[in-house]
Parts: sequence; C-alpha cells; structure tokens
Amino acid sequence: MNKPAESHSAPSIDLRVAVIMVLAIIIMATFTGCSGASVTPREGSVSGKILNISGKPVESALVTWAYDNTRWCLTDENGAYYIDGIGFGEQVFQVEAFGYRTMQFSVTIYSGQTSTATDQKIEAKSFDYSEIKVAETSATHALITWKTTDYTNGLIEYGETESLGRTVREPSGEYATTHSLKITGLSSQKQYFFKIVSSRQGRDAETSDRGTFTTTNTLEDKTAPAAPNNVQAAINSSPNLATIFWAPVSETDLKGYRVYRAENINSAFTEISNILVAKGQERYTDVSVVPGKKYFYRVTSVDQANNESGYNNITDIVVPGDISTTITWTRVNSPYLITGDINILETGRLNIDAGVEVLMADSDAYRRNDPDRIDFIVSGALVASAGNQLPVVFAAAAVNPSNNAWNGLKFENTENPANTLVNVQISDSIKALSFKNSNGIFSQIKIMNSQLAVEASESDSLTIDGIEVRKCSNAVVLNGNKNLTLSNSTFYHPSICVNSTNNDGLTISGCNFLEFTSAGLLSNEAGGVIMITNNLFAAPNGWAMKFSSQSPTIEYNTFDVPYCIQMNQGNPIIRKNLLMAKKSVFSVGKAGMEHLSGLIPLPIFGPNNIYGFESGKDYIGCEPTSDSTSVEVLLMKDLNGDEYDYRLRQPYPNTEDSWGINRTAVPFKP
Repeated sequence: MNKPAESHSAPSIDLRVAVIMVLAIIIMATFTGCSGASVTPREGSVSGKILNISGKPVESALVTWAYDNTRWCLTDENGAYYIDGIGFGEQVFQVEAFGYRTMQFSVTIYSGQTSTATDQKIEAKSFDYSEIKVAETSATHALITWKTTDYTNGLIEYGETESLGRTVREPSGEYATTHSLKITGLSSQKQYFFKIVSSRQGRDAETSDRGTFTTTNTLEDKTAPAAPNNVQAAINSSPNLATIFWAPVSETDLKGYRVYRAENINSAFTEISNILVAKGQERYTDVSVVPGKKYFYRVTSVDQANNESGYNNITDIVVPGDISTTITWTRVNSPYLITGDINILETGRLNIDAGVEVLMADSDAYRRNDPDRIDFIVSGALVASAGNQLPVVFAAAAVNPSNNAWNGLKFENTENPANTLVNVQISDSIKALSFKNSNGIFSQIKIMNSQLAVEASESDSLTIDGIEVRKCSNAVVLNGNKNLTLSNSTFYHPSICVNSTNNDGLTISGCNFLEFTSAGLLSNEAGGVIMITNNLFAAPNGWAMKFSSQSPTIEYNTFDVPYCIQMNQGNPIIRKNLLMAKKSVFSVGKAGMEHLSGLIPLPIFGPNNIYGFESGKDYIGCEPTSDSTSVEVLLMKDLNGDEYDYRLRQPYPNTEDSWGINRTAVPFKP
C-alpha cells in the first residue's frame, strides 16, 4: 500500500518575521566593527593604542564608549583597538584592564571618518586609594588625608587650576598605609584642585582621582596655624640674658608668635610678655632670667584670626653668671648643661639634689676668667650631698672628652660651714677639685680623667675624706695649709699620688697609694705634727715616701714597693710598719729605709718588719731596733688572690700588737 504524501502547511507570520530579523542581523554585522552596531551617516569611528607607563602595549584591554557601553573592543597584541558606530562630536572613552587602573580619555569624532586617538597610557594597579578627605581647611592651608591598600610614599600635586603646578611631599623613604599632608601658603577664599601621586617601593607611581577644596575667609578662619619648629635657646657674652629663636612659620595669615616659660619641666608654662613677637623676627630675648636657674621655653604661632597653635618642642637653658641668692638644682630638671662660668658669690648658695648631672660645654660663652673653658667658682656655699642615693655628677658634656675639658670646682676664700660635697663624681677637668683658704665637708668623692684631682692651699683645718682618684696624671697637691687631714682615700696609677709642701701640720691616714709611677708621697713641710699612719703603698716601681724636711711619725703602714722610705734629715718615728717588695719589677726590694743625713751614730728605727730586699739595702744610713724583724708575712691575698688585699691572715707579730694596715675591706679594684 502506498504511503500518502506528506503535506506542509505554510509557516506562520511570526516565524517568517524571526527569520527575516536574523538575516538582517547577519547582514548588518558585515558592516560593523567589534561591537556590531550599524553605521549611520552621522556616526564615525575611532582607533588607537593602549600602552602601559613604560610604553609597552597592553593586550586585551577593554575600550568602551562611555555613552553607550555596547560600543567596545578588546585590544590586540599590539595594544590596538578600533570601534565604529560612535556619535560625532567630543566623546569620552573608558579603558579597563586586569591589573591596571581604570582611566578615561576624550576624542573628537567626525561623521563618516575614523579619528585616531593619541596613545593612552594606563597605570598598573598595585594598590588602591581610599578615604581621600580634605580633613581641614583654613585661610592659608589644607590638610589632606588618605589611605592606601599597601605601603606607599608620595606627594600631592595642587594648584588653582586643573593644570596644578605645585607639590608637597611626604618624607622621603617613609612608607605607610595611612597618610596626611598639609598644604600651606595658600590664599584665602580660593578653590584649589589636587591629586595624589604615590608609589610602592621600587614600583611605578599611581595617581588618584582629582579633588578640590576651597580655603576660608581669613576672619572666619577657625583653624590654628602650624607650630614653630626647631625652638632653641642660647646665651652670648652679655650676662643675665637668654635668647630664644626658632624656624619661621610660612602661613600667609600669620600674625606673630607667643613665647612661654617655666622653671620646672612639669610645671605650668606662662607667657613671658603680652606682646606678640612679630612675624619675620623669630627670636626673643628674655631679660628677666636669674643666673643659676634653669628655664624651659616653648613657642606658639598666632594667625590673623587669633587662632593659636600648639608647640612642637621645648628647649631649655641654664643661665650662667653670678649666683647671689639660693638656687636649687633638682633631679627632675637634670641634666644641667653649663655653657658659661658659674660664680657663687658670698651671698649665694647652690643646692644640688642627688642624681643631678651637671654637664660642662666645651667652650665658655661668657669668655670670662679662662675664656676657653668653663669655670665653676664657689665663694659662697655649694651643697651637693647625695648620701647613699645616686651621686651628683660633674662632667664634660662631650662624648669621649679630654682631661682638660673644663677647669673643675674651685672653692676660693669660703669658710662657709654649709659647703658640702658628699657622694659626688667629678671628671674631665684640668683641676677637678681645688680649695684656697676654704673649708667644709668633703667626702666620698670620685675623681676621674683629670690632669690633677685635688689641690688644697692656704686652708686651715681642712679635712678631705674618702677620695677615689682614677685616670688622673697627678692625684693630690697640698701647699701652705694648716692642720690638714687626708683620710680614707685611694689614688690609682698617677705619677705622684700626694705632693705636699710647706704645710704646718698634716695627717694622712687610711689611704691607698696604688700603682704610682714616680712616688706615693713627697713631703717637704714647714712644721707642725706630721702623721702618716695606716696607709697602703703598692706599686712595681717608684718611691713610696720621700721626706725632705721635718720629722714625721710613720707607723702602721704596709709597703709593697721596691723603694719604701727616704729621709733627708731629722729623726722621725718609724715603727710597726710592714715593708715588702713582692710587686717590684726587680723581683727584689731596692731600698727599705734610707736616711741621707750621714749622721753618726746612725739613726735607729723600729720595730718594723722588712722582708725581701737586697742584702744591705733594707736599712741604708740607719739601723733597726732590736725587736725589728725580717720575716715573710701571711696576707689574706695568699688565699683568695685579690691583688690589693694586704690584710693579715693572723695578727703580726702577736695577738696583742698587730702591725701594718688595719682595714676591714679591700681597696676598690679599678
């Protein structure tokens, strides 16, 4: 049976319309660019290239007509693009690419023509800007803040037109994610344009969108001006003055400056004068200062609207000169930098608290007395008593100073009983501590790195106790004093420990003469009672004692030197001393007791113990008493090895009468 023929009904109207539309789209596509839009007589096209900042082509960048985003094209490997169907006139295009910052550019389109755009460079997108704000404006400045998603460093370009023209930069090499820059020197009531240009370290710069701000009217300004920078204080050769100076503030509506002062770093500052320091002067001379006091200064700025800034830094200065009243230097205000001579007059008193550092400048601004070095002269009273607390320190301000940086403390013609130095350190001076016709309490004083540690002259009943001398060329010079006492002191490694002349009465007891290179004690006295007792002399060379005149009493001393006691004349008392030469560079003693008078019969000294000297060199020009000895003594250092422990392991020569030094502690070990 035959199969019936298939019948086809006519297609519906809707189907025919759809087919026609598809054919129309295909036909139109042959006359369009990448976007597929039809060209009309009033349309044109555009072509160009997209490059990066280095000038290399950017492939697959999306270039879009901003008015109609259906008109677009992706750049090829050469960075080229072509878009048609663009309306005539000035048109804006947008460029987007992965890893790059979006940008826009403008091209003039002509009907029926292809406009060639200039090469467009897009910036790599290594970070993003955010929260760009004009945080503050005044008549003369604007504060711009922003954030970046990575650590960057940059600048702000700004100007009164979109062409900008001026810049303000962040500190070079400082990278951060939170940024703030102040633009100063602006005109009031002006609109300004700005943009931010920043970069990551070692990367190309990237630019933010443009922004604007408008400065305020001068009289409506509520923003304080910038504070002055680099505030400093100084003195010159004119006494009783202090000059404060600072860097100018550049804001155009600045009226002037205010100067504030305090006498304590933690106290309230008060304005020195109600008169503004005029813009352009940037200095103020304080004529109301008192010599000896330390002052603290800070400076603020004031604009035409009377807005006042804060302050950037506090400066300070100690006013040198003649102290005629009572002044106190406190630890909270320490250190005290002395830039000119200090002279405490008869009516003056300077109290120095424990822990205070007094630092001497390397030149004298006043150029009085010694014009090159600081003098610190006491004719009234100086009280620096630290007790068992932190010491009071007098030293040079310089790093690694010489031993002549300043002239030292000088007590001149002052017998004020208030004078006190207890637990004090003095260093870096020509003559660390000197007394002339003066008196007081002087104890527990450490002296270092000076040419001469102590000098005393023309003083009556002066006592110097507990001095430690290190790194000084010479330790003590005594001349023309009456009844002077030097006790419980240690002198380490000078040329001469004590050089004493023309004194009328002298006592030296409980002292340690260590590692001298020439002599421990040189004595040439005028008269009086001379007592040298309970001292230790230990050095590999040099004489322990040399007496040129008078007849001293020398007892209960311990000597460990190659040359011990030499006398030119007289008949001194020399007894109960221990003399040895273990430290001698000769490995043997060269002279124990030597009397140079040549008297017959020979002077007799003793009892003493002399051990370890060359035969016939223990007594030279003199003889020992019958109860004198010559045996090796047992010292504490034989057990523990402490270099300067010369205490006896057992009483010598018996429990009733021990000889040599009688101490409870070992001398300090330098």
